[in-house]
Amino acid sequence: MPAPPVGGGGIGRLGRGCTPYQGRRWVAAGDWLRGYGRAALAGDLVAGLITGVLLVPQGIAFALLAGLPPECGLYAGIAPAVVYALLGSSRTLSVGPVSVAALMVATALASPGLPGAGLSGAVLAGQSPAANALILAAESGAIFLSLAALRAGPLMHFISHPVLAGFTNGAALLIMASQLPGLLGTPAGAGACPNWAALPGCLAAQGQALHPATALLGLATVALLLFWRAGLPQVLRRLGAGPGLTDLLPRLGPLVAVLIAPCLLAGLGGASGIASGIATVGTVAAGPPPLSLDFLTLPAAWGPLLPAAVVIALVGYVESIAIARTVAAPRHERICADQELFALGAANLAAACTGAMPVAGSFSRTLVNVHAGARTQAASLIAAAVLLGEIWGLAPAFTYLPKAALAAIVIVAVAPLLTPGEPWRLWRFHRPDAFAFLVTFGGVLGAGIGLGIGLGICATLLGQIWRTSRPHFAIVGRLPGTEHYRNCLRHPEVERWPGLLLVRIDESLSFANSAAVEEFLAVALRQAPATRHLILLCGSISHVDSTALDSLRAFVPALGQAGITLHLSEVKGPVMDALAIAGLPALLAPGRIFFRTDEAVAALAAAPAQTGDDEISRLSP
Repeated sequence: MPAPPVGGGGIGRLGRGCTPYQGRRWVAAGDWLRGYGRAALAGDLVAGLITGVLLVPQGIAFALLAGLPPECGLYAGIAPAVVYALLGSSRTLSVGPVSVAALMVATALASPGLPGAGLSGAVLAGQSPAANALILAAESGAIFLSLAALRAGPLMHFISHPVLAGFTNGAALLIMASQLPGLLGTPAGAGACPNWAALPGCLAAQGQALHPATALLGLATVALLLFWRAGLPQVLRRLGAGPGLTDLLPRLGPLVAVLIAPCLLAGLGGASGIASGIATVGTVAAGPPPLSLDFLTLPAAWGPLLPAAVVIALVGYVESIAIARTVAAPRHERICADQELFALGAANLAAACTGAMPVAGSFSRTLVNVHAGARTQAASLIAAAVLLGEIWGLAPAFTYLPKAALAAIVIVAVAPLLTPGEPWRLWRFHRPDAFAFLVTFGGVLGAGIGLGIGLGICATLLGQIWRTSRPHFAIVGRLPGTEHYRNCLRHPEVERWPGLLLVRIDESLSFANSAAVEEFLAVALRQAPATRHLILLCGSISHVDSTALDSLRAFVPALGQAGITLHLSEVKGPVMDALAIAGLPALLAPGRIFFRTDEAVAALAAAPAQTGDDEISRLSP
């Protein structure tokens, strides 16, 4: 179990009012610096060392996935991590290069006709993709900061879980497919599949074009990583290892692969043996990240890249805050939505200024950070320092990393994103959610990431409108001996009264369902012709829009002409305010608005209560 937070915690820390615009300090590091002691430093030091070493294979792999020089991924773990450590509200979130953002960057950079020019920096000179990646990072940072200024953190969660799940499943497949050439040593275009029907032929083409030594090395690395993740925990448990070690060591598979892969390459004979033709990373620039604003001189690329930057920022924020809240919950720590927007925006601007790709919160590195004993963001500062030292002193050694091993690291890293049982689970629970998942998944695979997410959001909104247009109605009665009113269909023993019809509407009233409400009430009244008083239980209604108010204003006189009086009970304050503005209380007369349903029944029931089934209860869903 994670260690308790430094400097206090508890339920009281879960409150709101935590944005920098509501009195909170801009530098959030002050929260964990207060009371920082030797115990916290010990955990942060170990976690920082481990995370800093793990950043090397992941940074290089994700940079290659994005089509960028390897140093773009390495730099993403230095300045951005430091900036987030000072500004972020999460104490253990590891910010840096991530696979999903790398895929979105690769998609954006592959857009036809994208303009760009090289930078005048030592590392990025002449690298148009790198220049455009910096623009993406700068635009993402600006979007984050704009949303933070608008206090839009809570509003960013309109990406529902089904949409996010559909996106991550589709993105995982795209990432894995993009890594097959590197894993097998095939040319980038070999075996490209135009559709699912051509899949067998595509696989055959991949098999004919693969480079045997590269494929052997890549598949061996995949096998090693899979064993390290699934088999090693069982071995450690049999050896009596503690839960901390059992959780931490299996997550260090990428580091082990990076250490072993060059040895395997040498064992295959190196460049002069059967390993001839195995691609390696090549030259990695040594030294600190270059500080430059040259990307500001490329205005022609800013407009075409803006839509991709919006998607990168949106998805990056949703994933980052979800990860942060997941690891913060056991510690009773507070994650502030607007503060996270501010911190991620500043981190991405730092990435743009230091030659790095766009950044977000990493789930795998965050878990490693937590299980290694991280207590505060000091672990991220230590990890950034370790990574800087590695780039400065060990950059020549990175040259010999096989790209096949890095492709294996990416494939195994994103494999857990695949959740094939999710559509069935959503279908059983809520079919519109399953529809949104499938629309997003298919859209990401068939139409691209941005359009796929847009289609998923539209599907979610349509599902919400569909659900709202079909509210749950119940004809209710009173449970004998109580003041509780329940659905007649579910509780046939409830009491009912002649001439009195009680209806509960379990949804706010809006333009989407006003017609459905009228239709249900009309049918219910036709099946209960003796009704003289209709009571609407409004306890589940939290909002009434103008269309629903107009519908009620027209419905009340129609009921009066039929000799039926409408009454309301359990009306909430905001709804009562809306009714008062519309003049509905006066229009109801002689109908009344009761505070409790039991008061309405006591005032209006003209005969003793009865029990038993009747036609009215059959209307209740």
